Amino acid sequence: MTEEDKQLIAEYMGWTYHQTDDKKWWNLIGKDGSTHLLDLNDAGLCVQEVQKRGEWGAFMNHTWSRWSAQWRDSQASQEFVLHLFNAENFFAAMSQWLKEEIK
Repeated sequence: MTEEDKQLIAEYMGWTYHQTDDKKWWNLIGKDGSTHLLDLNDAGLCVQEVQKRGEWGAFMNHTWSRWSAQWRDSQASQEFVLHLFNAENFFAAMSQWLKEEIK
């Protein structure tokens, strides 16, 4: 995931993106001072925010259309769900959706 991807997610979530001066480390700071490193816990928070905004269907449709173009077998939907349970895959899908649909 690129720095731009992390910044897009931070902006969407209302988190502040911070990178150290030497650019070796980064983190996202929530409005309450909490730290977010884009792990599975943060994926759950992002899902809640997308649902709260009423954009869950749009996110899933966008992500599924990109996924299903690559997979045309009967297990595609099962593999799709498993794919999104990986934090790295989820945030890659979210940043792609933000770039293509939201911005």
